[in-house]
Amino acid sequence: MTPELRELVEELRADLAEDQPASLGYAQFGDGAAAEAVPAGTPTGLRDLLLVADGLRAGRIELRSTSTLADIQYYLDSAPDWSPIPADRAGWLVIGTRSDEPIFLERGTGAIWYFPPTGTEWAMSDTFEEIAPDLASFVHYYLLGPGYAELTPAADRWYAFLDEQGLLD
Repeated sequence: MTPELRELVEELRADLAEDQPASLGYAQFGDGAAAEAVPAGTPTGLRDLLLVADGLRAGRIELRSTSTLADIQYYLDSAPDWSPIPADRAGWLVIGTRSDEPIFLERGTGAIWYFPPTGTEWAMSDTFEEIAPDLASFVHYYLLGPGYAELTPAADRWYAFLDEQGLLD
């Protein structure tokens, strides 16, 4: 995680805290995890994020915390047989969700993948795409930037917050 992205997360966390309790309805940025709380074997990019924000919910996107990461790995069991996940389940990690659909991290490369909307349930989709080369890029563009609108069906309160912060340019 770059120092700039770390600073942005911290600034946004402070801005959200100033607007509580209203902001709790559309976003929550957890405090950074203690280093010993991050599970062994956690990929570097995810480890870096968890040390800054242990769990991040922003509108319809949620990246899980150290305590809930294991709870969502069941999504791996529902991945379509044609996708690369069933052949190498250990090579993938579900790091969060987008409107209750999984967001995957490819352990070998650090790339972020998802099943884009195709008009069918994600587990029956015929499309699986890399959305970002690493978690920091995903967070910067899709969670905290203009890419959020590409992943969600309509403008929501988080989108309005990003606009208020000048992050949609």
